[in-house]
Amino acid sequence: MSDINPNSNNEHKKVSEETRSPLDTFIEVYKASVHKAHNPLIKTFLLGIVAGAFIGIAYIASIWATRNMQGQAMYNVIFGLVFLVAITMIIFMGGEMFTSNSLMFIPVIKKHVKWRRMFANLFVVLMGNFIGGALFGLLTWGAGFLKDPAFLSNAYSIAEHKLETSWYNNFFSAIICNILVAGSLYITCATKSSIAKFALMAMLIFPFALSGFSHVVANSYPWTLLPIFNLFKGYHTTFGDWGKFGYSVQLPTLFGNFIGGAIFLMGFYYLIFRKDLKKINIEL
Repeated sequence: MSDINPNSNNEHKKVSEETRSPLDTFIEVYKASVHKAHNPLIKTFLLGIVAGAFIGIAYIASIWATRNMQGQAMYNVIFGLVFLVAITMIIFMGGEMFTSNSLMFIPVIKKHVKWRRMFANLFVVLMGNFIGGALFGLLTWGAGFLKDPAFLSNAYSIAEHKLETSWYNNFFSAIICNILVAGSLYITCATKSSIAKFALMAMLIFPFALSGFSHVVANSYPWTLLPIFNLFKGYHTTFGDWGKFGYSVQLPTLFGNFIGGAIFLMGFYYLIFRKDLKKINIEL
């Protein structure tokens, strides 16, 4: 029998303050995950495209901001700070990502969401994310950013570095990645203040972008650029490189991101609060 009862008429008392307790935060995330799972798939798909597009915009801005930067440490800091634009737009304007939707795994285990609904939701949002990221990869070329030698070199170096990273390195990097990325959406449920939401979110996204952890949605942008590099003298990629990126980068990142969000983040907090939840009836 589920210890979280969605049919109860006794709604759990919410705190009146702007800041929620860790338990109340978990409950808000749980409820949001259930509601997100039951959104119409077309809405999920469109929100996925939007989120992928916002990631693409952040990538363009971050590559441009760091294109002539020499020191690696400062390069990483500036890249991380500029990349905050992506998650800011997603949280405050709306958008969904495969990585954050993985949080619905525990509601599936607790039978508030059906398995097939979760798989459908994750597949649809992932396709939307890829389309949004790919669109801005193409727009990068169309807008002429790649004509700038420094921008082109910077973008190529990012894609090349990802191709050189091993399968298992990408897998474990992706686990860490989604503890931070899904955690950035999780932590915004801890407060009702927009300013606090931004500050909390930024504190988690900054180390993700600074460290270059592998994110399946963000990776769709350099993945799209791989064949486009061939249009420019001195830059050569093959179809095999594109396929290798899919197998060696995207596949392990997909698995790792899911495990990071569903198991390490949502799963562990469920275990932490399980006994407390048995005393609470939650209206979903």
